[in-house]
Amino acid sequence: MTLPRIEVLTTGGTIAGTGDSASGSAYHSGELSGEQLLASVPDLGRVAQVSVRQIANIPSQDMNETVWIRLARAIDEDRDRFDGFVVTHGTDTMEETSFFLDLVLKPGRPVVLTGAMLPSTAISADGPRNIFNAVCTAACPASAAYGVLVAMNSELYAARGLLKSHTTSVATFRARITGPVGWTQNGEVYFAAAPARVPGLPLASSADLDESKGLPRVAVIATWAGVDGVALDACAQAGCRGIVIEGMGDGNVPSGLMHAADAAASEGIAVVRASRSPFGAVLAAGEIDDAQHGFVCGGSLSPAQARVLLQLALLARPDASRESLQALFARF
Repeated sequence: MTLPRIEVLTTGGTIAGTGDSASGSAYHSGELSGEQLLASVPDLGRVAQVSVRQIANIPSQDMNETVWIRLARAIDEDRDRFDGFVVTHGTDTMEETSFFLDLVLKPGRPVVLTGAMLPSTAISADGPRNIFNAVCTAACPASAAYGVLVAMNSELYAARGLLKSHTTSVATFRARITGPVGWTQNGEVYFAAAPARVPGLPLASSADLDESKGLPRVAVIATWAGVDGVALDACAQAGCRGIVIEGMGDGNVPSGLMHAADAAASEGIAVVRASRSPFGAVLAAGEIDDAQHGFVCGGSLSPAQARVLLQLALLARPDASRESLQALFARF
């Protein structure tokens, strides 16, 4: 039997990190090459024919739109040569990269992101096991129906709604609304939920993406007790075409920030309400009347993922109305 052909695209992160001590917490991300990562995974060759392609080698906190676009293009370029793809990635921004790829990649090929919470030199490093499980998942044809997946700690999560919930635990990933869609065990892949891909994807193709231009500038504004509009005003003046407010509770916008948000919306800047609460969805019929203020309700997306969706929406339709943006966010 011919084994599936899987391409592993590496970007750095903790999974490629090394430290001076196996038991210490200090380490440097993005030190190992893709070949070194694969060499650390026993029995990988019995589940797939694996090739590696280095896209970047950076810490997760330095992930950027240029790398996103390179990843999307690489997968589109190679989709006829491989049966599935694995992206090794840092965990800090995995929820954004996975959601971006989910929105722009054509369906039909499994795409699985994985990473690690412990560097490669740590005692019981979780990277090799996560890579093995990710390759098994990418080699499973049924995975393609779930869009972009994240394989961490033997669990499988859909990109939409993904959340890093703990600073250091290997069980850090959660879903804002539901739970994992499946799991891996002894090289086998199991799904516990039906696919829930959103109609109308992808929102953009790799041909629509330009590394030199990037994506429309969208900022995320935090909230706190007594917050004012200084940060939002500064972002508007800097040319942001969209603003995501990381609101309190049900996406509530404090009164000290509301005037600046209203002014931005009246000037044609897209303003989306999300929540700093880790779980649950922002309600369209809560304390704030979005239509009255000209805002968009972010629904079940985290502020980080709401920003990605808004960037791609504004890329496709720079003059998108509030109503059309709300309809798009309602699908997610």
